Amino acid sequence: MIELTATAARRGELVGSCRVRTSIAGVSRPEIQALRALAVALVVLYHVWPAAVPGGFVGVDVFFAVSGFLITTLLLRELARTGRISLAAFWARRARRLLPAAIVVLLFSVAGTVLLVPLTHWEQYLADVRASTLYVQNWHLAAASVDYFAADDAPSPVHHFWTLSAEEQFYVLWPLAIVFAVLLCRRRRAKMTRAAIALVLGTLTAASMIYGLEHTAADRAVAYFATPARGWEFGLGGLLALVPQPSRPPAAVCAALSWTGLAAIVVAALAFSDATPLPGSAALLPVAAALAVVWAGNPAARWGPMRLLEAHPVQFLGDVSYGVYLWHWPLLVFAPFALGAAVGGPARVAIVVLTVVAASATKLLVEDPIRHGRFLASRRPPWTFGCVVAAAALVLGAAAHGASRVATQLRDDERAARVVLRAPPRCFAAAARDPQRPCRNPRLRLAVVPSPIVAAKANPPPCTWLDSLVCVFGVAPERAVASVALVGDSHAGHWRPTLHEIARRRRWQGLSLTMTSCAFSTASKAFPEPRRTWCRRWKREALGWFAEHPEVDTLFISQIAGGTPLTTRRRDKFAAAVDGYVAMWQSLAPSVRHIVVIRDTPRVRGDTGACVQRAMARRQPAGAVCTVSRRKALTADPAAAAAALLRPDRGRSVDLTRYICGARRCSPVVGGALVFLD
Repeated sequence: MIELTATAARRGELVGSCRVRTSIAGVSRPEIQALRALAVALVVLYHVWPAAVPGGFVGVDVFFAVSGFLITTLLLRELARTGRISLAAFWARRARRLLPAAIVVLLFSVAGTVLLVPLTHWEQYLADVRASTLYVQNWHLAAASVDYFAADDAPSPVHHFWTLSAEEQFYVLWPLAIVFAVLLCRRRRAKMTRAAIALVLGTLTAASMIYGLEHTAADRAVAYFATPARGWEFGLGGLLALVPQPSRPPAAVCAALSWTGLAAIVVAALAFSDATPLPGSAALLPVAAALAVVWAGNPAARWGPMRLLEAHPVQFLGDVSYGVYLWHWPLLVFAPFALGAAVGGPARVAIVVLTVVAASATKLLVEDPIRHGRFLASRRPPWTFGCVVAAAALVLGAAAHGASRVATQLRDDERAARVVLRAPPRCFAAAARDPQRPCRNPRLRLAVVPSPIVAAKANPPPCTWLDSLVCVFGVAPERAVASVALVGDSHAGHWRPTLHEIARRRRWQGLSLTMTSCAFSTASKAFPEPRRTWCRRWKREALGWFAEHPEVDTLFISQIAGGTPLTTRRRDKFAAAVDGYVAMWQSLAPSVRHIVVIRDTPRVRGDTGACVQRAMARRQPAGAVCTVSRRKALTADPAAAAAALLRPDRGRSVDLTRYICGARRCSPVVGGALVFLD
């Protein structure tokens, strides 16, 4: 532990040649403020300009390490001063420090969702608000297996609250661990107590590190958010607080260590990327670097970093870093909805400026008055806890009101869809694009059946699982005259309702073998582990299954045409993808005699559902408002190209593009029917 009395700290006395000028319990130490500034700057840059700082997410690791050091230092000081730790007082102080600004941002996020965001996103956004209010957002995301780095995800305005949830869980468990260690050594000497604390905290940290390493390798998307996988980052900071500072560390050593730590954080931010397995061993670099800066303190050497770290802009950013972290993400998420367009360079700069302004205002008007005001600070902890419950109830109530609006609209849309489908009007759906009998019905101009929110809730036809690989649809085996298989990724899965209807009419037994994002090809995509291993295993098992089931003679195959790039070094990626499909199909058992490739459907936009829902709310024709150019929507499909290389009696492709696209534009609504679902 860094041995400093509050008086000595305020006087700025020297500890060897490494100065610590300010009290942790009062004004933050300048190097720690600078670490906060650096960490939040990296996170904001990563979110606003990810290409410039591909590993800026390491700012979170820096925050966690610094938090572990500060909280452990405060708890140990209270123990040294009073001989005990008041858990209620500690949690009340943390609540007054963190919750006021968080509640303001959560209420802002609910209001922004209701006022700016189409209904298609409300359910997800408001569910995230509820989880964030209860500080379980990290577990909420882990349960959903959300990939933090997945470009196709649509994160909510409170997605970033997962870090606050992990931190709050640490604030609950860590003091309990210290109190437990103190109770073990009751009436023992102070050194014994300190040794017991070190043993308990060290054991927890080691266990967390082992858990993090194993689970990052097994399931990175879950481990990224899980508190046990992140706990060691806090824990190493806490263990540093137990390490005695040398009596006279040379100033040059402190300065060199501080510069090295700062440089290592920047190197990690520039060298790491979405492919870096975190929170695995790679996280040791930013965590150790941050703790090196903390241990070095305020080196007195002239060439040390203190002139930079104590610069007013750096200290100011560190002072408002919490607010900057809270505000930047919802502003970035809401911007395209408010602007009605993608967020360009000038708008991104404006978001950064607005973030700093909002953070400063929140600190001045909300954080400081509540944290230092006498109303709560002078009262017993139950007063603070009561205010916390009331504030949380306010946010949860607002979120529940928004959710009820979604439920009401969903019921209305479902009722309207049933009326239309009971007696389909003339030119409805694909009939509007019949090439032999052109058809147009002006009454369908504003119709959208089903609406995007109803489509998202629709249940696909039943598919009975035979095992973990195959499920069955169509007719029962004893009634089937043939067996066919649907193979591919999630785009293939979207065709199962159609094939189910065809299979029922033709008395086919349908067998579905699909895996999200995994192409039925020998060409491998650049997935992080363990997804790459899972995909390879699925392809091997699928080949083996067809060899064991010769009754299946026809495969319907559909895959995403673009997506994640291949790992091949060949320049012509498309040709490599084509060859990969051909090679895989040649590996199939001879009993598979027919391969029918369903050409991938046009790719509209990631926000197409939101566009359609917005057009419906504005009484606009969604089919015309939300179209995209045919050139942008249609990606060359390597699977369809591969089918053309097979013998005509073995391979063919089916292209249904004409039912969705015209000569120049592709529409998500055709003849009043929604034809696009992400």
